[in-house]
Amino acid sequence: MAILKYEEAAHLLRRMGFAGSPSQIEELALKERAAAVDSLLNYNQIDNSAMQSLLDRSFDFSNPDEFPKFNRAELQRWWFTRMVYTSRPFEEKMTLFWHNHFATAASKVPEIFMFIQNQTLRAHALDRFDSLLSAVAKDPAMLIWLDGVTNVRGKANENFARELKELFTMGIRDAVTDEPLYTEMDVQETARCFTGWKFFGPARTDPDRFNYRFFVNPSEFDNTAKTIYGQTANFSGDDILGIIAAKRATGRFLVKKLFEFFVYPLDSTAADKATIEKFADVYIASNHSIKEVLRAIFVSDEFFGERARFGLVKSPVELIVGSIRMLGVRFNPGAIGRGDRGDQVSYILGGISAFLGQELFNPRDVSGWKLNLGWINTSWLLNRFTYAALLATARTRDLNSPGIWIAHDQLRSYTKGNAKKTVQKLLTALGPIEADGKTVRQLRDYLQTDDRGNLVGFTNDDLTIDKKVRGLVHLIMCLSEFQLN
Repeated sequence: MAILKYEEAAHLLRRMGFAGSPSQIEELALKERAAAVDSLLNYNQIDNSAMQSLLDRSFDFSNPDEFPKFNRAELQRWWFTRMVYTSRPFEEKMTLFWHNHFATAASKVPEIFMFIQNQTLRAHALDRFDSLLSAVAKDPAMLIWLDGVTNVRGKANENFARELKELFTMGIRDAVTDEPLYTEMDVQETARCFTGWKFFGPARTDPDRFNYRFFVNPSEFDNTAKTIYGQTANFSGDDILGIIAAKRATGRFLVKKLFEFFVYPLDSTAADKATIEKFADVYIASNHSIKEVLRAIFVSDEFFGERARFGLVKSPVELIVGSIRMLGVRFNPGAIGRGDRGDQVSYILGGISAFLGQELFNPRDVSGWKLNLGWINTSWLLNRFTYAALLATARTRDLNSPGIWIAHDQLRSYTKGNAKKTVQKLLTALGPIEADGKTVRQLRDYLQTDDRGNLVGFTNDDLTIDKKVRGLVHLIMCLSEFQLN
């Protein structure tokens, strides 16, 4: 198989992570397709100690009872720090995918359980789906979010049973055949399987304040026969999770969800249904391995085809983290705790993401965020332009201050001897973006025009870099092409 082209490597880094710098793209472009995919997919083999060292210096989550050190803004600051500085971008991208798939929110769930769930999603991100599904179903966040803790014998709460089928596993109708997959009776009977599901909190003497343990309360479990999918037995919750995970309909549903997140939106054509079937075969043959399904997707011709290239809209998180990683922006998350202005500034990324429509740890509802065109409306698009202006113009004399800054020397590295090369350098760094000829000419003219509209030529002196090149970064980030992933 041929070595990746630069554009293909950039595409792979955007989709399997949050984009990369030109040097990172060039390094990946030295590999063949399968080797490049595996280098990102097998992230447990990648040293992430530099990121961990930064987290240890910047955060103290040893005691969740200390509110100033443990709240939603602090969790967002922590996760953005991970995404910006990780050497394992696919690990964070998969955690983000599952956060939206198994959507729970801090609007109802205490922050400690949102934090624990985030760790659970990361730990099981590429496991067999059965293992991930079981871990999430027993996670305190899910037990609270969908009222599992109130689900008891004789008064079954159907919330989790319903969303388990509709949103987490199969969907209401089969993704390929469009056949209905369950009845209302199946939901009601499934709810009885999860009665008595609870969790213990840590003992007062337990040094691990996050040691929440799942259990089934025998007195609240409905220990009688249930009839589900035409079969009658005394099913437990674990039984049902295993049965559902093994269904081909579940493989199809997950493949469609993963494919549309990482590749491009699918329609109801025979060709797209065949694509779902192709990767559903991998799900079944690999014993429900998420990792093997994703590997098959990422090495496929569909992933590297023209339909996939810039075929998705960047989510706010992808927009923010991607621009930081592509441009080599300085991001200092700040120190442990909060209180002074510096630490307030370090919460900026979480605030910006919410401003653009994606508040981490707080999806809008149980169905998660609406992807692609769901990220774009007149208000949020204008907010994206505001972020572009903020990032391009943020300046500081102290580059070690908390916050985000494009250093002058970093801008100089993108500045060439003439306007044409400078525009091309930044279009490459921020994509690479293939803008039309008219747009490229307008960007070049901007660099060579003074504030009065006079054509003055281009010089790469410090004043021009600080004013015009920063402005060029802003303009490119406002292009419609930059909104695409």
